[in-house]
Amino acid sequence: MTSAASAYAEPMGTSELLDRVLDAHGGIDRWRAARTIHARARTGGLLLRTRVPGNRLADYHITVDVQHALTVMDPFPRDGRRGVFDGGAVRIEASDGSVLGSRSRPRDAFFGRAGLRRNIRWDALDSVYFGGYAMWNYLTTPYLLTRDGVVAVEGEPWTEAGETWHRLNVDFPPGIVTHSPRQTFYFDADGRLRRHDYVAEVIGGWARAAHRCTDHVEAGGLVFPTRRWVRPIGPGNRALPFPTLVSIELSELRVVTD
Repeated sequence: MTSAASAYAEPMGTSELLDRVLDAHGGIDRWRAARTIHARARTGGLLLRTRVPGNRLADYHITVDVQHALTVMDPFPRDGRRGVFDGGAVRIEASDGSVLGSRSRPRDAFFGRAGLRRNIRWDALDSVYFGGYAMWNYLTTPYLLTRDGVVAVEGEPWTEAGETWHRLNVDFPPGIVTHSPRQTFYFDADGRLRRHDYVAEVIGGWARAAHRCTDHVEAGGLVFPTRRWVRPIGPGNRALPFPTLVSIELSELRVVTD
């Protein structure tokens, strides 16, 4: 009998690889049935310590809508308030749902003259935008790769830590809010996400990042990496050993379905 690892090492088409990845993370039918993902998130790292005063994203509960670009971070930026990323726009709400502040085109504020301040400090709405779209992307991957307009092409295998990983080079359409139009996802012999490369454009065109993913767990039939850390990419496409720009630890995962 051929082992899963050796079978995965054989060449396969892009659609076959994506199908295998989806199966390893719960299967396309479960993802289609999922409505929201809930978790407790603890985050840290150099980027959040320097850009988010007091790292108000250090410990919060997150709700992600699987089918739509919607993320709620509660509490944020302090108790009794929550941050909402909604289709690209952002707002801060009170506990009763009243809107305390909003920004309809938050990404634009990271560029041009308005972006100069954001090289040093983010305000609450900047933080909701970055954290909201990033966590929506992270928690809905690999289902995210099946959305309309996304083009995934299998790349050359990659060897890291003595393992061979398969890569998907992915182009995102303008309608999906994400780090950058071109990204690369790495999957191990079991089809699970282990690394994710992108350019964090709201930080800068130089911000090439390698986002490592480990400690996968099952919740509601779906599979999620629960420990993540982001480091700069150095020579040879290798992640540098430091600094850790962002770290994420997820717990209390729960999936709500139809």
